[in-house]
Amino acid sequence: MKTETKVIIGISLFTILIFIGGIYMFNGKVASQQANGDYSKYIETGLSLDIAKLNRPENPKIAGPTMGTSTASSSPIHITEFLDYECPACALQGEALTKQLLAKYGSRITITRKIFPIHGQPSIDVGRIVLASQIFGGEVYQNLHMKVFETQGKWEILGKKDRDEFIKKLIVDLGVDYDKLYAESINKKYDDQIAKDKQDASDLGIKATPSFIIENHTRITGGLPLETVVKYIDIK
Repeated sequence: MKTETKVIIGISLFTILIFIGGIYMFNGKVASQQANGDYSKYIETGLSLDIAKLNRPENPKIAGPTMGTSTASSSPIHITEFLDYECPACALQGEALTKQLLAKYGSRITITRKIFPIHGQPSIDVGRIVLASQIFGGEVYQNLHMKVFETQGKWEILGKKDRDEFIKKLIVDLGVDYDKLYAESINKKYDDQIAKDKQDASDLGIKATPSFIIENHTRITGGLPLETVVKYIDIK
């Protein structure tokens, strides 16, 4: 083997070792932060945000079950969630946190959902049809919302035609009148609503999805662990 070849191989191996070592150091740092529960950079509190932009009447709202776990306080809790139906973190961490909050606080809590379409027009198209499903009642809306997130990995990789067909079948399988729902979804009011949600997100300092705002005083980026989030719920 020529000397030049040996030198090149040696440099390549050294570079690979440095790269691998860097990955381990990075992962170790992230794991250490998570183990210590250090989520401070994702939380801003002591704010005074515009309540009108957080709780618009047209935004869908969900509440926990009446038999939710009792807590020391009985005062109502309001949280606003900014989501994108194409956002993987929304489908996993965001949905997990929402379900945990509803289970813990029961009927005390109301979560207002707002769509922040950071993935562009495809996100708007899906968001519009989910919003339109409210004409069939809250249960249909919630079922479609959950199914869209549960199947996200299947439909988000499809082209528009195949995606539309996938969503159509999903809706039909839920026992919903697709033609009526689609006709409702192309109403301009849903485009206007999502556009307003997007503007509200910007005005309220939202930069990513999922994001949550507790009352109007705490802004949280990401689907953080429940035990971290609850620290900011009952503060005065």
